[in-house]
Amino acid sequence: MQRRASLLVSLARAWSGTAAASGLGSLAALPAPSSSSAAASPVLAALQAAGRRWLTAGPVAQAAEREFITLNALADNPGATHAPKRVGRGIGSGLGKTSGRGHKGQKARNGRKPRLGFEGGQTPLRLRVPLRGFHNPHGRWYRPLNLDTLQQWVLDGRLPKDRVITMKDLRDSNCVGRKMGWGVRLLGRGAGRFSQPVHLQVSGVSDSARAAIEKAGGSVTTVYYNQLGLRALVKPDWFAAKGRQLPRPARPPPKLEGRFDQVGELPPRTEITAAA
Repeated sequence: MQRRASLLVSLARAWSGTAAASGLGSLAALPAPSSSSAAASPVLAALQAAGRRWLTAGPVAQAAEREFITLNALADNPGATHAPKRVGRGIGSGLGKTSGRGHKGQKARNGRKPRLGFEGGQTPLRLRVPLRGFHNPHGRWYRPLNLDTLQQWVLDGRLPKDRVITMKDLRDSNCVGRKMGWGVRLLGRGAGRFSQPVHLQVSGVSDSARAAIEKAGGSVTTVYYNQLGLRALVKPDWFAAKGRQLPRPARPPPKLEGRFDQVGELPPRTEITAAA
């Protein structure tokens, strides 16, 4: 691009004298160059011989007058900036007295923008539509874990096979997220391909997941931890740093009795027993 611009500037300088003397508007309208003119202007002779009719004197002259970008010529585009509007400086300015806001009303006041969602005093939309659904403050949320993910972690060596896998092991190996709610619930996706004889302690398990694990020669035990007990399970160092003892295991509330195989121990037992 720079080479082409330099060529246009050179052509403009060579053409300026000839175009002014002959009154021609196009290089294509030049007569056949003679030997004297070709010797005097080799650039024009080369253009006439090549027959470049698209190149006229207008663009050549514009290219000669064009200023290229320099640091001292940098400026904003036209219309990019506006002069500040000075209001309240007399009626001669056109913006005096009421400063262009008119007489009284909400739009004439300072801080005139109403709050978000204000509809002028009528009942807003959020109160006109009925409520749908609800959030149960007493609900219990469990982190889901599928069998295909569990098997991949075991095959990669990220989970042990020679002892019971606890929810702390699942969290420390990033098999589940850091937020576990009330524990981990094992689900049965990939149950048909599960073949690892593992032993787990989780908060919940589906029927298909339990059947697949027991078919592979493993076992799964559902244990109950309350929020404090689950914190002590996954972060026992926090209690040690505070100089506190681990809390005693809490029994499940009456409405949850019968849903768990046993109460979670602190610290948990990880030895594989014959019953497992």
